[in-house]
Amino acid sequence: MSSSSSILQVAWQRYLYQLNKNPVRTKALTSACIAGLSDVVAQRILTGGYKSWRRTLVVALYGLIWNGPSAHYWQKFMEVLFKGKSDINTVLKKVLVDQTTYGPVCNILFMSFATLVLEGKSLEFLSHKIRRDYPAVQLNGWKLWPLAALINYKFVPLKFRVLFINCVALVWSTFLLLRARSGASA
Repeated sequence: MSSSSSILQVAWQRYLYQLNKNPVRTKALTSACIAGLSDVVAQRILTGGYKSWRRTLVVALYGLIWNGPSAHYWQKFMEVLFKGKSDINTVLKKVLVDQTTYGPVCNILFMSFATLVLEGKSLEFLSHKIRRDYPAVQLNGWKLWPLAALINYKFVPLKFRVLFINCVALVWSTFLLLRARSGASA
């Protein structure tokens, strides 16, 4: 066994231990890392380099405070709501509920966060931006998230669903951060 695979194996075992011992904290920290990484990627794409560790830290804090904990409790709620069923009809219902409630709320919250905190704009500007940009953001979200949700609810065990969502969110958050910086329509 190579040393790199040994390190990955140890890291995965420690992750699983923490996931079982402290699921909310582990998911919050994982979300923070992935959110921060999405900002690093966005900054590199936008500027060709890495410019602001403060911005990355703030985006990571958003992942820590909102993404991880809310996704944890949302996934648990969905299991209770649908009584843990995973037949295809139930999975499709889960996707529909997810994509018409939690997903749109998360998009509005992230747009608000990016506008108010990262860009330092006013509430008035935010209101205009949401009216102008939110429909296109949500439509773009529906090009990615329903398939991700279908895979998540059908094939991913409950304790790993937030991790899966975070992996998809790496791409989505990078898109939203790039969009926030460019101000262009989706």
